Amino acid sequence: MSDTYAHWLARCAKAPSTKAHRLLGTGGLVVIAPHPDDETLGASALLSEAAQSGRPVGIVALTDGEASHPGSKAFPRERLAEVRRSEQEAALTALGLRQVRWLRLSLPDGGAGRDPRWADAPARIAAFCHAIGAETLSAPHPGDPHPDHHAAAALAEEVRTLRPDLRLLFYQVWSMRLSGEAPYRHEQLLPFGIATDPEAKRRAIACHASQLGQLIADDPDGFVLPDWFLTAQAAPREIHALAPMRGTVPPPSHFAALYADGGDPWHVRSSRYEAAKRADNCDQLKGRTYRAGLDIGCGEGHLSRALIESGIALGVTGIDREGAIVERASAVHADLASLTFRSGSLPDDLPDGPFDLVVMSEVLYFLDEQGLSALATKVEKRLAPGADLLIVSYRGKTGTPLSGRQSHDLLVALFGETLRSISLRERESYRAELLRFRREAEEGWADTAPSR
Repeated sequence: MSDTYAHWLARCAKAPSTKAHRLLGTGGLVVIAPHPDDETLGASALLSEAAQSGRPVGIVALTDGEASHPGSKAFPRERLAEVRRSEQEAALTALGLRQVRWLRLSLPDGGAGRDPRWADAPARIAAFCHAIGAETLSAPHPGDPHPDHHAAAALAEEVRTLRPDLRLLFYQVWSMRLSGEAPYRHEQLLPFGIATDPEAKRRAIACHASQLGQLIADDPDGFVLPDWFLTAQAAPREIHALAPMRGTVPPPSHFAALYADGGDPWHVRSSRYEAAKRADNCDQLKGRTYRAGLDIGCGEGHLSRALIESGIALGVTGIDREGAIVERASAVHADLASLTFRSGSLPDDLPDGPFDLVVMSEVLYFLDEQGLSALATKVEKRLAPGADLLIVSYRGKTGTPLSGRQSHDLLVALFGETLRSISLRERESYRAELLRFRREAEEGWADTAPSR
């Protein structure tokens, strides 16, 4: 399904600003560039983060951009291709990247998707992603108005068929040329704003002399990046759209079966791991007393009880989608009047609040991207000023479209600049992050969690 570009622009204007690492994860980054310069123009924010964090970077050069000046005799296609490859490499150096791996497909500029070699490209790119340990693939948005950009987006989708574990981010280059009524895909895409390094991006663009009218003098009709477009490149952030991961989350019947007949699927009553994790969570929260806590995905309620018994919270409301486990939790903890439980689906049935503590322990990966987006919106409306969020994420395999780390980082990204990381505990089997909420971002109030 397609919608209009005007609708997409309206969504982008409200898109949360986040740190690039929240969308990139811990692995490598591969960017598909239809032409030499597209990666600089559309994905400089991702590449700058990679330069700072040291994550592996690979560039898939779809074409060599040899058709930009067809009338030049001084720079025939072969020579221009060589020039543009050199410009592309210099631009990435200007963005701070010192080690880049390249996959140059050398498909025809302007006709990449019609070349017979296109059929082999998805497998080659998938192998390239595997070789550098890529976790994220970035490509032009499917609606970006150029046939080679359309081909690059289609390639990215094909690669994900072969490598469904890859995150997929779309960037924009020439979309700003579209009219508001133009069809533009954005169903199920989540837009985010990522801050650029304007000076580094300016230096990188300056490396593309052949596209700036500074090199080729014998083709007056050759392509030159227009002034209005170059002015737009000074924007403080780029928009990157996250595509959903493949697969579906477990249905409610899955949890009903797990908890049937008194089932304890995660061994919360007897597991040393669960007991140690609860103690560690309480230790991370010590030093502050919360008036009203919300435990999302509370299960049998043992963490909720620990928060009250340790003096961390004066009262806690636990919510879980499975009615049977809520009934069990209410019975097990009936001696604590300050601890209440209710059943409800996520994200629709959250209690009203306000809450100054929200705990989400090993539950977020049971939601997909749209579910997490709705959850972030609903939780934010229920937070008291200065509230804390504790997110605990399992580090093992979850059997769900989003891993524990991916769902964790995505929820934080969806809050934009209103969350600040206070403390982060990396354990062998889980990751626990304490974040503080401000309804409007303040100066210096930024996500400070380490990127990798």
